[in-house]
Amino acid sequence: MVDQSRVSKLLSLMLRHKPDEFGLEVDAYGYVPIDQVIQGIQSRYPEMTEDDLNDLIGQRGQQRFEINEFGIRALYGHSYFVEMDGDPINPIPERLYMGTTDAASRDFAKEGISPGDRYYVHLSLDEKTAAARSHQKGAPLVVEILSAKASELGVNFFLRGEVVLTDEVPADCVGKFIGSSESDSVVDPQLSEDQPITGFGRKPRYGRR
Repeated sequence: MVDQSRVSKLLSLMLRHKPDEFGLEVDAYGYVPIDQVIQGIQSRYPEMTEDDLNDLIGQRGQQRFEINEFGIRALYGHSYFVEMDGDPINPIPERLYMGTTDAASRDFAKEGISPGDRYYVHLSLDEKTAAARSHQKGAPLVVEILSAKASELGVNFFLRGEVVLTDEVPADCVGKFIGSSESDSVVDPQLSEDQPITGFGRKPRYGRR
């Protein structure tokens, strides 16, 4: 029987980060033909079938990948550029949340939030989920995003599974910070002495559908 956890990790590698390594043809929205993905998986797990892939994608609570008439894609987490399709979230929640760290958040209140080494800022619908996504050692750090205000300023938000994606968050739409490695109280990011996160160069786009 195919180890689904290992296949899921391989899918993330193939669809989010290294499609070229597996000879995958990716369209502008991140979709790849299913037969190409099956062949790529079978190069490491020969027993994998299309039914196994459908079972994996259809698992309850699985919100990382999507499969439909266009193919299969990762819903978020790409290290290469993909276009957003579909309509922005409407109505937009008053607030969204992002798990972060002291080091990464130092300049958020002054400069806003940019994607860093990704192409979109990844947000959560609730504080608990955002806290689980924080990479902070010790107590997680969560930043509140004034998403309704940002929407009024023309910022679009797209729901992808359990993750909300946006291009950037303006500085005046960065709300309070909750928790830190030193305290569970609200944090003023301008008081942090840690170094800010650094961004990375843009990576290639893939072809349009």
